[in-house]
Amino acid sequence: MNARLVDEIVACLPQGRTCFNYYPERYAWLLLRHAVGEGATVGALKRSPFAGLLQKPRVKQWLARLGSDRIRPGDLIVTDGDAEQLAFTLTLSQWQGAQTTRNDANLVLQLNFDRGHDRRYQELVRPSSDGVGPFACSGHPICRTRNTLAWARLDIDLDAGEVLIEEIQNDWLRKTAWALENPARWPAQIGGQPADVLRYLRWVQARYRKIWAEAMLAATIWFVREELGLRRLFFHSPESGVLLKRLPSCRQPPRSIYTDLPRQFCFRETGNMPRFFARRQCRRARNAPLYELQLSGVPA
Repeated sequence: MNARLVDEIVACLPQGRTCFNYYPERYAWLLLRHAVGEGATVGALKRSPFAGLLQKPRVKQWLARLGSDRIRPGDLIVTDGDAEQLAFTLTLSQWQGAQTTRNDANLVLQLNFDRGHDRRYQELVRPSSDGVGPFACSGHPICRTRNTLAWARLDIDLDAGEVLIEEIQNDWLRKTAWALENPARWPAQIGGQPADVLRYLRWVQARYRKIWAEAMLAATIWFVREELGLRRLFFHSPESGVLLKRLPSCRQPPRSIYTDLPRQFCFRETGNMPRFFARRQCRRARNAPLYELQLSGVPA
């Protein structure tokens, strides 16, 4: 997508930060709301790409309490608030050029830490006020006014109603994991006492390591459907990412992000391709299929 379209999308959406509350497996409820549509039977869901959601422990318990074979949209509202929620915020920015399928601009959705994290980070790490901080990377599409946990880069075709998820990534947890293993080589921006910094490093890994990718993809799907009003999403596979984004072999991302994560969210491998792919990209993608998710209700 071109940079002007990115700017237009950002200008049309609410300015400032958007709250996004999350707890483990909340994505199952978000996806079920789209799958159920105006109403669907459990049997229809079991025959759909969303069948795996019904095996989640929270969902199974909820279905047992529901006592009905038919699920209505209003039935799913009660699931919110079942667990402690992390109050993330979402912000938008732009990324251009490097590691994009069309060698053009991407819209960036940033998942920023909750305030509970930021208070503990300031109290224990005491980062210098110079630069972006010891666990962020200024060369990546992070928010400049909040501490960014993760981000997603999106290529969007509004006319076709399609979105390609180019990348989901974070630096913060990678850098804090490195700092745990290398206490003698901490960045100069860290001003806290060593014992306090170690407390923070262990805490941030325990609190966010398992949830960050799930929360980022859930926020992406929510944003695409609720803010952009689009229903068709594509996600790179490891092979398509290497071929179409021209990634060097030494810079390939964790394979699980582009295999386990999309499957967890009911994406399926597909021979379909975004309409904006050029002919040469379509030829290359035949040997490197993408994942696809349709955010529409299952047949009743």
